[in-house]
Amino acid sequence: MPPLFKYYCFCWLLLFQKYWLALVAAENSCACQLQTRPDISEKAQTARWMVHSLDWGVLSTISSRMKGDNVGVDDTIATTTTSLPVPFGNVYSFVDGTCDKATGIPYLFGTFMDQSFIDSVENPFVSLTLSEASLSSVCTEREGLSACMLGSKYGDPENPVCARLTLSGTLVVLKEDSEEHAFAQAALFERHSSMEGWPRDHKWVIAKINIQDIWLIDFFGGASIIDPASYFSATPMTDQEKSDNG
Repeated sequence: MPPLFKYYCFCWLLLFQKYWLALVAAENSCACQLQTRPDISEKAQTARWMVHSLDWGVLSTISSRMKGDNVGVDDTIATTTTSLPVPFGNVYSFVDGTCDKATGIPYLFGTFMDQSFIDSVENPFVSLTLSEASLSSVCTEREGLSACMLGSKYGDPENPVCARLTLSGTLVVLKEDSEEHAFAQAALFERHSSMEGWPRDHKWVIAKINIQDIWLIDFFGGASIIDPASYFSATPMTDQEKSDNG
């Protein structure tokens, strides 16, 4: 093969690689610009920042499939003599609004073909657990917090400095003809664009969590229990607003 031909082939390969990497990066980029994390003294704002910034969490329900009268614990072996509720956790994507309008309310795109939504029919009380460790898991341009990352000094998702948040309340399905449904759908499709092409025969619904309890750890010293009223009245400031306030 002539040297000049090899040179041209190599140049085209580099261009293709550059184009491909740029395309992959664009597909993996997040729709919303990440706001600066609030100060650790601002617990309600930190909770609101997490709910607006993170993209997925674990939705926990009381299982309707594993009945308490069939599952029990007797120190070392499973028994059928006790009656206990059985928890079930399931990964769910969510949003709390569009990029420019955070509501603090988690909205989920689900179906009653899925176990979590099946469980909610019998017991609508759920919990959504979030970890700051997930921040960099879906967007290539986001850097992970060292406190959350394995391999760094003290880094681990269980490190108290790596914030974790649990929102508990009832799961409520939105009415399809409501303004809230239209708003939530636009937000979900904006931030989780693949959802728009999911199979229609799954009969997707949009549900929200009516928050009744908020549990947060973002530093040493134990958990903070945040009053829902304080949570909803707090709004994470944009970088520009922080700069204006000095």
